[in-house]
Amino acid sequence: MPLESVPRLFMKDLRNDPTVPSLDELRRSGFPMRCFDEDTIAPRKSNSGTPSEALAEVFQVQANIIQGGLILTFLGQHQAMDGVGQNQIMNLLSKACKGEAFSHEELAIGNQARESIIPLLGPSWEPGPELAHNIVKHDLQQPGPGSSEVKMPHDKGTWRHFEFSHTALTMLKSRATSTLPATATYISTDDTITAFVWQAIIRARISRSSLTTEAKVARAVDLRRYLDVPSTYPGFVQSMTYHNLTMHEAANSPLGAIAAMFRTELDAKSSDLEYYGRSLATLIDRTPDKTRVSLLAGFDMAKDVMVNSWANQNSYELDFGLDLGAPEAVRRPRFDGFQGLVYLMPRKKMAGVGVAICLSADDMDRLTKDEDFCSFATYVG
Repeated sequence: MPLESVPRLFMKDLRNDPTVPSLDELRRSGFPMRCFDEDTIAPRKSNSGTPSEALAEVFQVQANIIQGGLILTFLGQHQAMDGVGQNQIMNLLSKACKGEAFSHEELAIGNQARESIIPLLGPSWEPGPELAHNIVKHDLQQPGPGSSEVKMPHDKGTWRHFEFSHTALTMLKSRATSTLPATATYISTDDTITAFVWQAIIRARISRSSLTTEAKVARAVDLRRYLDVPSTYPGFVQSMTYHNLTMHEAANSPLGAIAAMFRTELDAKSSDLEYYGRSLATLIDRTPDKTRVSLLAGFDMAKDVMVNSWANQNSYELDFGLDLGAPEAVRRPRFDGFQGLVYLMPRKKMAGVGVAICLSADDMDRLTKDEDFCSFATYVG
């Protein structure tokens, strides 16, 4: 339901704030993540709010005026939309700002009833092993699938932003393709960069772990195409694929083998993401205590990793009718530390990709000294 008759627009004039760099300064430094602190450029923090909060806005926009430019910040309520959904809302907003009418298809898809967007499973359904990382078990001895609540390290970690050039991505893709298992026929650039970053993080962490320690990685996946949901549906249709190897296996396997492992879970011929998506939706619908539903049950973020990719979003094509041209940079605003969390930023066409990584100070120090990682990634800040 609408909060107000006219949507809110938050605005800040930061031109006289000495702590906020100008557009020229941002450009010269490569638009580092540290310069985009959400406390300054966003109307609220990512992890603020409580279930009893009186207002829970679904979408917020803040315009920040800086010397020589403009920073637009968009926030989507994650219980209402995923990254793909937020990108669609941004596309519609850009269209509206230019005075363009929404198509009948956009209106029909945008107003679909969320309660029936994913068909639930029948009354005889019981949770299966596919939900092992989605059910929080307070007693691990109780029967049925599930894992312990996600374990968060005391040290929240430090965010750093890295850039992989188009040339670096091409070279990494070539390395991965040359080391593919015989059974693999295709991997994407996204598979490759995710595998490369995960292996580098494992190498940074392995010195404080046993070689046989299990390392897990959760990779956000858009379930729309598996569930026959329109690709522009603006709601939440996301989950994760889960992978685990020993530290030794993760660090020493060929890049192509890791990338192929990721791809296998996305291949409709070799995975069952349709059933998994319906099973997860059914679990959410039939679990009164929603705190027992998770995307990271059984994870320990001091050794495990979660990857979100926005690389295929068209953020660089949105101009919002401001006559300022296309965006020069798209960044995830810096927020509270969350060890093991990784974001792949939206890409320009025929360009590289930015990657935001949060690790402990010691792990980050080892990562930035990793010769193989640094031969492809450029530290921005």
